[in-house]
Amino acid sequence: MNFKIRRAAKEDCKDISRMIMDLAIYEKMPDQVKISRTIFLFAQIGKKKQCARLQLSALEWNTPSRDFYAAKGAQDLTVTEGWHAIRFDGQSLDNLANEAPKD
Repeated sequence: MNFKIRRAAKEDCKDISRMIMDLAIYEKMPDQVKISRTIFLFAQIGKKKQCARLQLSALEWNTPSRDFYAAKGAQDLTVTEGWHAIRFDGQSLDNLANEAPKD
């Protein structure tokens, strides 16, 4: 047998999802696979709590997820409204927290 171990690429996502489901079916646990079903639960919880929106982040290369969300009616705000995802973490988060007004 000849094979090569490599990092997964975005083109592998469909095959990886299929293999996960195949394994779950083999193990008689297909109901335990939570690949994209979670978003539906978040939407239900949000509606019950009277939330006005569900906002997600998806990496540029993650076309399958972005296509899935678009097919369900999501709007890509990066394209339509020019929004950018901003993150504070590590030292920058510490610095920001330290600048909070003191009581």
